[in-house]
Amino acid sequence: MRNYTLICASIVSVAGLALGACGKNEPPKTPESPLTQVSKPEAKPEKAETPPTPSKPDRDQELPAAADRKAPLDRSETIQATLASLEKGELGQAFKYFDKDVDWVEVGLPDGELEGVDQIVAYQQKIRTGFSDFHIKAKRIIEAADYQVVEYVWSAKHTGAFPDGTLATDKVATLPAALLIRYKENGLVDKVWSFQDWPNVLQQLGTAPGLPADFKAAAIPSKADVVIGAGVPEYRDRYVGFVSKLGPEDYKNTLAEKAATDFMWIDFGTGQPVKHDGSNTYLADRRGSFMRDSTDVETTIGAGPLFAAYVTNKLVYKGGFLGVPADNQKVTTHTLDIVEFDPANLRMKTLASYGNSYEILAALGLNAGAAQIPGLAVQGELKIGACDHYVADLSECMGSFETAMRDTTRATLDAQVTKWKSDLAAGAKLDDVENSCKAAAFAGKTSFGTQCPRTDWN
Repeated sequence: MRNYTLICASIVSVAGLALGACGKNEPPKTPESPLTQVSKPEAKPEKAETPPTPSKPDRDQELPAAADRKAPLDRSETIQATLASLEKGELGQAFKYFDKDVDWVEVGLPDGELEGVDQIVAYQQKIRTGFSDFHIKAKRIIEAADYQVVEYVWSAKHTGAFPDGTLATDKVATLPAALLIRYKENGLVDKVWSFQDWPNVLQQLGTAPGLPADFKAAAIPSKADVVIGAGVPEYRDRYVGFVSKLGPEDYKNTLAEKAATDFMWIDFGTGQPVKHDGSNTYLADRRGSFMRDSTDVETTIGAGPLFAAYVTNKLVYKGGFLGVPADNQKVTTHTLDIVEFDPANLRMKTLASYGNSYEILAALGLNAGAAQIPGLAVQGELKIGACDHYVADLSECMGSFETAMRDTTRATLDAQVTKWKSDLAAGAKLDDVENSCKAAAFAGKTSFGTQCPRTDWN
């Protein structure tokens, strides 16, 4: 599971989708534009009960009767009731306030379009396989017209095997995620677009490379902020002007012109903050790997100082991402961006961007059946436990390195594997090769242990 070529298989296993769909990359359906703005009093969210440990997602599959499908007047109450039921594993009750023919789109995943409550419940059942101790809490709820944006955080412990056979890691994954929701006139949920970065879950579990050594998981919110009201038309132009000028050459000027001095933007995949003056390296390094071709705003809603946009981003790959060679590969991603503005000067105070980096991995060929990255040793290649574990652990650890260090370490690893294979071919004793691998693993842990604290080095 730590091999780059298995990232797609891992994602699909976690997401409960068909492995054969990994080669597909169809864009998700986009939402219609909201019609009118609405206002209503803010409601205080109720505190959900603590879920049992481990969670048992199959204990409540029965769907409510049609007569019970009557949504509360407060839509923030609707979605928080759904999250509370999901937290407790009550999958049938979780979608009580959904229209029976609701459409649900897992944005960025192949075959991620679910039709009807039955399919949604089955999907939720599958993605919980192998996980226990669920915690799900809303962080912020934004309402305007017949649309709602919900930011939430979920966490779970990987205590059982995934459907593909990946054994439990006993690690906890915590993921910030978001929903774009549309309601019918009767108050039932009509459509949902779900934004979850599944590759980041695998990185946190140690089954995929690329998690920074200093990664910090998001905190589970204690309560949800509910924002309802009319939006500000100027925010759309300010947002588009900001995101369209975040290239490696002009991002510092863009931040200086459009961001407040206390601007806060955390990249969820790396845990890295983007500072107001651009003094950190996130935009230059990670975002600098991709040149923006276009940003198409599909749907927007506004409420008070908040602005949310579902956008399609067309990018061109320029190199530097997980060591993949650049060949101007075209990459299309979809994100739900939520911005808080300072009404006094129209500067951006916060930005939260939710997406699924599977779209990037698939576009760059990092999926099941794709050609392997040149120079990357293969887990299981030597058929010796200590050797294969060392290859897997160092490969995982390299995902936290800067490009130059990663390339140097990869070359060293490849040279080691080549030598061990040559020794075996020349008749060397298995014990001698195994001892050499153990020594390499000890040296690797000594050299890189602090840089890769989530690597087990088993």
